[in-house]
Amino acid sequence: MGTFYGNVLVARTCSEVVPLLDGGTGAAGVPGSGGEAIRGYAMAVGPRHTVICPDEGTDVVRLAGPLSRLLGAPTLSAYVYDSDVLDMRVFQDGELRHCYDSFPGYFDEVETDEDGNPVGGADGAYPEPVGADPEPFLPLAAGPVDRAMLGSVLRRTPLDPEDGEGGRYVFADDQHYDVVSLLGLDTARLTTGYEYMSRGHLPAGTQLGDLIMLGGARPPAPSGD
Repeated sequence: MGTFYGNVLVARTCSEVVPLLDGGTGAAGVPGSGGEAIRGYAMAVGPRHTVICPDEGTDVVRLAGPLSRLLGAPTLSAYVYDSDVLDMRVFQDGELRHCYDSFPGYFDEVETDEDGNPVGGADGAYPEPVGADPEPFLPLAAGPVDRAMLGSVLRRTPLDPEDGEGGRYVFADDQHYDVVSLLGLDTARLTTGYEYMSRGHLPAGTQLGDLIMLGGARPPAPSGD
């Protein structure tokens, strides 16, 4: 089984975001926080950027929309499913503005070859991604973005050929890493989720004091427990 995680990137500081998740007065508009706080972790991932890693009880897509409305800021929900699929959705002012799906039809019943790989895509194995347009992601960047390179990554062409096979990404988490790298954000903190951190697997360069506990979340257990 591959990597699975979900998180929300918000183009606002932790001091602006956290009160909406942890029982602040504006939290009534956020799913799961009308009386109870979102459970999870928050971290800074850029000069004015926060990532929220909620537990599995919170749908990151449903969290991202209301946050974008309350903060007047762009948000990006991201799911990586078993290292196979990268799903990203951009919200602004509470509205879904863009959807990206690295592997459309993944959850449908599809024809597979003898090795279990899907058949019939444009590259002989996988369908072309949907939403491979870099422009909607630019408001979430921490600085200038190489649009051509980001577009290439969204079309599943790896920055590092060693991350690919047949010129395409093997793992969706590697692709997500490159997307957030090109946006100028903290790659390690944006390519993880609550379950990994709760077991003590903190992102590279992250100390316990860098985490903001939300909704009664416990500090991560020592790694290996």
